[in-house]
Amino acid sequence: MEGIIITEDMLVTWHKRLLNLLIDVAVIAIIFFLLGMVSVLIAYLGYNGFYIWITEMDSLTDRIFTTLVMVLYLFVMEVTTQRSVGKFITGTIVVAEDGSKPEPKKIMVRALCRIIGIEALSFLKQKPRGWHDSASDTYVVDTKKYKKALNLKTSFEEIGTEII
Repeated sequence: MEGIIITEDMLVTWHKRLLNLLIDVAVIAIIFFLLGMVSVLIAYLGYNGFYIWITEMDSLTDRIFTTLVMVLYLFVMEVTTQRSVGKFITGTIVVAEDGSKPEPKKIMVRALCRIIGIEALSFLKQKPRGWHDSASDTYVVDTKKYKKALNLKTSFEEIGTEII
């Protein structure tokens, strides 16, 4: 749905953005724990290649693998639900500049921009818009305020229509 105006009061504070990040980092740590458990289980069944690969991974491969898991997690979550686990818990959602659901390309740009180490500096304002938001033409907004604006728009659009 297009035409929702993203207002200043819908934007999320840096406190919630930081909480989103911390929760998502915890989720990614859980993903790695589960991958480790799967590698042990597979090794126990006699196929130890994955276990050996994980336990003997060099620093560069570890960084690349970690980055790929993070990007994949964020992309899959946000392209399917417009939210990560952190956003579900804090009641926030990713929307395009026009208030619609962002296209997968924009979500991928968001995920890839998070790789940039100094990207965190873009969150120094009270209601920040990170580089990954600006580069992808997206906003992170309060879900309740967003849904209220959607309902208001729908209500106005229904004025004068025939009820069947």
